[in-house]
Amino acid sequence: MAVGAPASAQVETDYTTTDIVAEREGFSPGETTWFAVNQRVIDGWHVFWKNPGDAGLPLELTWDLPAGFDVGEIQHPIPEFIPVGPLASFAHEGAPVFLIPVTAPADAAMGAVIDIKIDALWQACEEICVPEETTFMLSLPVVATAALNEDVKDIFARGRSALPEEKKYDAQFTRNGSAYELSIEGWDGAKPENIFFFPEAEGLITPAAAQTETLSDGRLTISMEPGWTEEIGGDVVDGILTFEDADGERVGHSVSAPVEGSLSAPLGGALGRAANANIGVLLAMAFFGGLILNAMPCVFPIIFIKAASLMNSAREDAAMVRAHGLFYSGGVLATFIVMGGALLALRAGGEELGWGFHLQSPLVVGLSAYVLFLVGLNLAGLFSVGESLAGSGERLAQKGGGLGAFFTGALAVVVAAPCIGPLLTAPMGAALVQPAAIGMMIFIVMALGLAAPYLALSFAPALGRYLPKPGAWMVVLKQALSFPVFAAAAYFLWVFARQTNDNALAIILTGGVFLALAAWLFEMSKGDGTRALILRGASALAAVMAIAPLTRIDAAEASAPQTSGAYGSIATEPYSEEILSAYKASGTPVFIDFTAAWCVTCQFNKMTVLNRRDVADVFRTTGTKFLVADWTVRDPEITAALQSYGASGVPLYVYYPSRGPAQILPQPLTRNAVTKALNGG
Repeated sequence: MAVGAPASAQVETDYTTTDIVAEREGFSPGETTWFAVNQRVIDGWHVFWKNPGDAGLPLELTWDLPAGFDVGEIQHPIPEFIPVGPLASFAHEGAPVFLIPVTAPADAAMGAVIDIKIDALWQACEEICVPEETTFMLSLPVVATAALNEDVKDIFARGRSALPEEKKYDAQFTRNGSAYELSIEGWDGAKPENIFFFPEAEGLITPAAAQTETLSDGRLTISMEPGWTEEIGGDVVDGILTFEDADGERVGHSVSAPVEGSLSAPLGGALGRAANANIGVLLAMAFFGGLILNAMPCVFPIIFIKAASLMNSAREDAAMVRAHGLFYSGGVLATFIVMGGALLALRAGGEELGWGFHLQSPLVVGLSAYVLFLVGLNLAGLFSVGESLAGSGERLAQKGGGLGAFFTGALAVVVAAPCIGPLLTAPMGAALVQPAAIGMMIFIVMALGLAAPYLALSFAPALGRYLPKPGAWMVVLKQALSFPVFAAAAYFLWVFARQTNDNALAIILTGGVFLALAAWLFEMSKGDGTRALILRGASALAAVMAIAPLTRIDAAEASAPQTSGAYGSIATEPYSEEILSAYKASGTPVFIDFTAAWCVTCQFNKMTVLNRRDVADVFRTTGTKFLVADWTVRDPEITAALQSYGASGVPLYVYYPSRGPAQILPQPLTRNAVTKALNGG
């Protein structure tokens, strides 16, 4: 609706009556005219301060004015603490007045009439919340000296008296263990009663949590519980300090407190306890987690065939076998160092990234699918590499073998990256928040765990007796193992399709045909002479035709929302901080699945746990909402949310009961863990 009057405008709803008035009867060139949003809120209802607390929508004004007019920030009255069940709102009751300065340009034309359009949006709440919006229209002339509007002077007097008093406190804001502390030096007088600090930064503190104060040697300290974010948009915490003065009157003082040190919290929940417990424990978890990666379906076929071949070679040249083990381990270490170092460097530069960030690039995912496809074709016998070196001398052959081992190690890391397997969640999260040296140490120890079995076999060939003896069966097994590798390539192809579109899928499928052609031509080119050179050139051309189009494909803005069908009969919603906050404010239990299409463990948990009918029944009976935080394509909001829970990658499962703090479910995920959490066990 739109309502108007020459110098004021009013709208009335079921819960509020709101008018906008100008303090003066016109604009003067280069001068400031104040406007007031004067609201009357019905009994029991409230509207919100600039930081609404646990949930709410503060007053928003969008001004439409001629060029050159400058609109200042809304000046809010001192907020009130309003408990709402287990939550709290920072809000205003009764008749709040919001003041806004508007400055006219120095060259404003005398006699001109300025038409003002103001789109207003706010939210009124009691047990329910109702968003309200309207459009106000006002007109004011430009005059040499604008007279005060006597009819509204009481509104402006009331508005200014309700503003916080500006105070130049010697204050600082710090983190002390699990609490934030606002400290003020030189506090004059006794310890104040009913003190409370309202920070302007939303989410910085837990609104409903009690604040405690101490006064010692003139230093007043207010302790408060941290909230869900450490972001304050600068290095100063601004807010309002309220308390009762000596006469029992409630007063509010503006406080600007520089941040001393870091506000970063220890990692949250179960992850935090594990990550902060002991560096030795973290390193042990990283090593054994890396060890377990050898059993992942993408990695195992590659490692097994290489290990069986290694044992066959051990009978002929033990020194070469040890060299291969070192080359392989070097490939694993180098790739972990490059990927981990890049991630730490980008995070230090402010990028919102986590482990697996490279797989959020369609180019990397497409190339990974191609590499696995080639490995599968090699295992199946379409082509082979190495025989052409046979006549070039033993030394050159050994060099080629060493390089092959190195790149096998690198490939193992690349194909293992989609999964943060058992034991790795806490080390990976800690690696990204600890100092860079410790973070890199965690990545290196993880690499040693992945390389350990192959390295042990190369230096202790006697361990090979636990492997089947070499024979003709190896050729059959090698061909059979091509199928899980093809399956892994198909999986990466599915991820690529989720990240892009139909045209890109057609490009990569066509590229796969060219890649197979390149492999076949390469095999046909074995030998010497002009024919071999032509076939090798044709093979290289086919490979270029397969790979080049991938470089021109970009990721979609976001991955396609995962539908309810992906979770059986559970109804799902895409994750957003706004949706989560709304459900928390209403006391609705929420389960969040942080997932990605390229995460094998995520898909396994979805199929074996979250798709179960009995699990869906528990979601239904408890009224728990299911939010899907899909990280298939890079999403800074989801990355920040993962970091807030102390995680650096997926999967992660978080449950918010109707009351109380978030719970991070243990991994590997089980049906009992989910149902126990949802049933309040």
